[in-house]
Amino acid sequence: MDIIGRIGQQLKVLFPDMTIYRKNQKGGFKEPSFFVSKITTTRVPELFGRQKRGYQYQLVYFPNPDDAESDMERMEDQLLDGFTQLDDFAPICDLDFQIVDGALTATFSVNVWAYPEDHTPKQRTLEYHGGIADDKQV
Repeated sequence: MDIIGRIGQQLKVLFPDMTIYRKNQKGGFKEPSFFVSKITTTRVPELFGRQKRGYQYQLVYFPNPDDAESDMERMEDQLLDGFTQLDDFAPICDLDFQIVDGALTATFSVNVWAYPEDHTPKQRTLEYHGGIADDKQV
């Protein structure tokens, strides 16, 4: 499950011409652009083996340096309006914004309910004793 990939796809729908990074860039980030990174993961066990998993992410928007303050305000409003869910997957929860070092930083979580993968072998052999019942015998 590549949630960062899904986040990137959703951002591309909203901002088709924007560059989106998922790794740090040695030469720095092109402006304007986004950088997406994972922060933490939480797990809460529920009944019957189900789990509520919370994946927390950070989205950094590097604004146009010519008009950074206005650009960050516009981007915050656009993200609040449009970045509400990852299509066909899960909602975006707890979206929170801050301006840090001249960039708009958003933190948010993606919550899903999941069943852990079960890797135990299933029915290795089958012992059969019996035959086919004759419908004339009762």
